[in-house]
Amino acid sequence: MKLVQLHDALLRASRYIVGIKMHTQGMTMAQAKEFFVKDGFQEPTNGERETKRGTNDPTYCVYTLGKLQILALRDDYKKSKGSDYSLKNFHDAFLAQGCAPIKIVREALLVKN
Repeated sequence: MKLVQLHDALLRASRYIVGIKMHTQGMTMAQAKEFFVKDGFQEPTNGERETKRGTNDPTYCVYTLGKLQILALRDDYKKSKGSDYSLKNFHDAFLAQGCAPIKIVREALLVKN
C-alpha cells in the first residue's frame, strides 16, 4: 500500500514539474514523456498520456501546489503556536475554515489576537 501511495505521489510531483517546464521553460512533449518515464517511473503509454494532458489541463498541478501551500501553512502555524501546537488542533482549525482559498485560511490561522 505504501509503495502505491509513493508511486502516486511521484506521479503528482512529476505532473507539477512537467507542467511548469512545458509552459514556462520550453520543455518539449518528447522531453516531458521522457521525464515521466525516467524520473517518474511511468510506463511509456502513461507518460505519453500524462504529457498530452499537461498541454491542455489547467488544473494539472493544482493539487500539488495546494499540498505544498498547506504544508507551508502547517509549518508556520506550528511556529506561531510554539509549545501549544498539536497536529489535531491544526487540522481542526484548518477544516473549520470550510472551502476558503489557502490564502484566506492562512490569514485566519495566523492572525495575531
